[in-house]
Amino acid sequence: MQENRLIPRYRVDCPIAFVIEGVAGTGTVFNLSEQGCAVESPAPVPGEGYASASITLPEQADPVLVDLARVRWVTRAEFGLEFRILSRMARRRLQQFLFADQAA
Repeated sequence: MQENRLIPRYRVDCPIAFVIEGVAGTGTVFNLSEQGCAVESPAPVPGEGYASASITLPEQADPVLVDLARVRWVTRAEFGLEFRILSRMARRRLQQFLFADQAA
């Protein structure tokens, strides 16, 4: 099946800490793009709402901070976030990681 997304997604394995509607949790980002991510987590996540998140990218000391993300989907142990607000620096770091990861 061919991927029809405008923004490519990349398989990753990155720790994430998040707060969704006041409930904190941790998990692993397994799918990442410039516009969002898919997360595996044992934390109970509401089917809709807004989040803030901190994603630790490989070989980077400081996490990428996502100031605001929207919960797009939820399954038993996974959920998707659409990034809404990131600082210019956070977005640049995310892009550099994704481009460098794919060039390797």
